[in-house]
Amino acid sequence: MKLTLDNVRWLATLVLMLLVLSSCASKIVLTPAQVGHWEGNARIIVVWCQQTNLPVKLDIQADGSVTGIVGDAKLTTGRLLKNRGWLLRKLNWATDYIITGGLDGPVVAAEGITRKRVMMPCNFDGGFIKGGVATSGTWFGGKNGMALTAFSLKLTHFH
Repeated sequence: MKLTLDNVRWLATLVLMLLVLSSCASKIVLTPAQVGHWEGNARIIVVWCQQTNLPVKLDIQADGSVTGIVGDAKLTTGRLLKNRGWLLRKLNWATDYIITGGLDGPVVAAEGITRKRVMMPCNFDGGFIKGGVATSGTWFGGKNGMALTAFSLKLTHFH
């Protein structure tokens, strides 16, 4: 088979469709071990934030709704969603879940850092939630508009 531009386009379209279809959100079914109150911290990695610790407290409901606190901000309209399908899992890309929602109030009150939304890609791992935190914002711009990111999120389940 000769590799033509049309063949490359067709192949790229096929790969893209497989990735999209494999990550389509289906109804989430949570186990009792996943539902409940979770607390822990993440390490803030942006250099323009003086605070290095980001406390996180979450309450996950059986229907996938999530409430809680991210830093000093209240999590609003929070949802726990599937973040990858079989293909991305096989390729070991992305996390199994992602928590998304709005933020009400400053994320870091002492420094006046406020953002509108948050995403927390995560996995349930041996009684913990492990992942990261990324707020809305730009890729550049510092404290006034850049996304606040934190790694090494580790939450413990409190019964």
